[in-house]
Amino acid sequence: MRKISEKDMMNTARLQTSHYPGITGKLAENITRNWLIGLYESNPGILAMFRERDLLPYRLMLAWLGEFAGKYITGAYYIYRLTLDHELYAYIQGFLEELLACQAEDGYLGPFSRQCRLTGSFSQKTDEVEGTWDAWGHYHIMYGLLLWYEETSKAPYLQCVEKIAGLFLHKFYNPETGGKRLLALKSPEANLSPIHAFAMLYRLTSDRRYLDFALEVEKDLSAEGAGDYINCALDKLEFYQCPQPRWESLHVIMGIAELYRITGKKEYLQTVEQTFYSILKTDVHNTGAFSTEEQAVGNPFHSGHIETCCVIAYDALGVELLKLTGNPEILDFLELAHYNACMGVWSPTGRWSTYHTPMAGERHSSVHDITFHCRAGSPELNCCSVNAPRGIGMFSEWAVTQTSSTLCINAYEDADVITEDRVRIQISGGYPARSKIQILVKHYTGKLALRIPKWSACTTLTADGAKCQPMPGSYFQLDCSGKICIELDLDFTTRYLEGEEDFKGLVSIYRGPILFGADVSLAGGHDLTKLPPLSRAELETAPSLSLDGKIHIPLSCGITLGDFYHLGVTGSQYTTWLKVEERSRAT
Repeated sequence: MRKISEKDMMNTARLQTSHYPGITGKLAENITRNWLIGLYESNPGILAMFRERDLLPYRLMLAWLGEFAGKYITGAYYIYRLTLDHELYAYIQGFLEELLACQAEDGYLGPFSRQCRLTGSFSQKTDEVEGTWDAWGHYHIMYGLLLWYEETSKAPYLQCVEKIAGLFLHKFYNPETGGKRLLALKSPEANLSPIHAFAMLYRLTSDRRYLDFALEVEKDLSAEGAGDYINCALDKLEFYQCPQPRWESLHVIMGIAELYRITGKKEYLQTVEQTFYSILKTDVHNTGAFSTEEQAVGNPFHSGHIETCCVIAYDALGVELLKLTGNPEILDFLELAHYNACMGVWSPTGRWSTYHTPMAGERHSSVHDITFHCRAGSPELNCCSVNAPRGIGMFSEWAVTQTSSTLCINAYEDADVITEDRVRIQISGGYPARSKIQILVKHYTGKLALRIPKWSACTTLTADGAKCQPMPGSYFQLDCSGKICIELDLDFTTRYLEGEEDFKGLVSIYRGPILFGADVSLAGGHDLTKLPPLSRAELETAPSLSLDGKIHIPLSCGITLGDFYHLGVTGSQYTTWLKVEERSRAT
């Protein structure tokens, strides 16, 4: 076993101070104030379901309700890493104390009654689901607590996770207690996810029991009914062709990524790469979102539901693979998804988010689309509302990264941040609305790498007065001796993606990382369902206008194109698939 060294990987550059005044930072602040802080008071059932699990009459449950608390603390962690908001930190520490107090003596931290703990069954009568996702719920709590442990070094967080792990070690793969396998809980796409938490736990503690448990779960992956992800990937099958192509499986794949960190086994990395790039090729929509009807189907041009949880799981997998390989192609995807799919999930107020964010249609609050998740005491909570903050907060994971030898600047939104190594990075220019970016790096000596997006076919870079044209889809490296001033002029030439299947004969329009479309208010009096063809010549010359974070491209026909994040915010219908006079070249 050869553990992958931190020197062999790309890591997030942790920040000492953080200020993002642009659209990402403003949305993160709104999510903090209008959603994350105060969520417990508005939805006390998020913890009451744990405290009252053995009280009669039982609550009316769903299989996955135990995930809400874990997803909530995870999303709050990533938003905190982006904003370093002290009020959010204090609020979440209080929530975590309450959460830890809900743990049973045997380590159980789920919402199901004593006789049903981690059995796959539950006493609460329901016609809506069969079985429970109890292991899945524990996975999300374990993952969130491990993130906060790494952030704070507070021993009770790790102790809680190890207590959960002790319960799993007692109940599963243990000959002394019957040798029951985790696969026995059914719903393997979800209930095998603890492989990720156990692999992380081994990395943090070096306790061999946790690695052995993860390796036992790996054996379950190839059993009948499970995903067989490793064999399918090694056979070069597309992800949608594997037995479990649902989005929950991606958390299992992240466990395989963690096993690669631990062991250096090439088959693990090949599995993660094949899964990620297969989905990128076959199942990522024009918005950067993954999934159709909650899984991979092999075609990104279907108009089925695009679930927020699926988007976030795939983005998280992309972040993991970026750290393992440093491939800048992954950053092109993460940026596209961030500014469109992830931001498009949210009302700009940060008060609500969606379950389904269509390429064309309407944005509905998740509490309207999946009302069956809502319960007394938790009226605003569902799988997506608790998960959506993570999609925005993960910007912190890839905006600035570093290897053992190089500091990498990957995101160009306005920023003023200081890393824990005391390097100050100041970025201005109004990106992603504008293409000209100014970067000032202070108090750094060493190699500096700037990401050049693949879509920027003709980039001009000026460093301390010297100009060059770096290659698209790569890192441009230069040396910094204490301080350096850089100007980037990215190529915002209009790009097109030709539609197929449900959107045949239509195109999607991009400038930089932004997907444009139109809604009723931008249609210039035209029927949105019967918009006239747009002039390609005008699309390539019309200026972009930016006001209050909104990006518009006004056209002479009266139609104004708007950025995806703001389309349909009033509840009107919108579309990102449009007619263009000439056949357009693919993006």
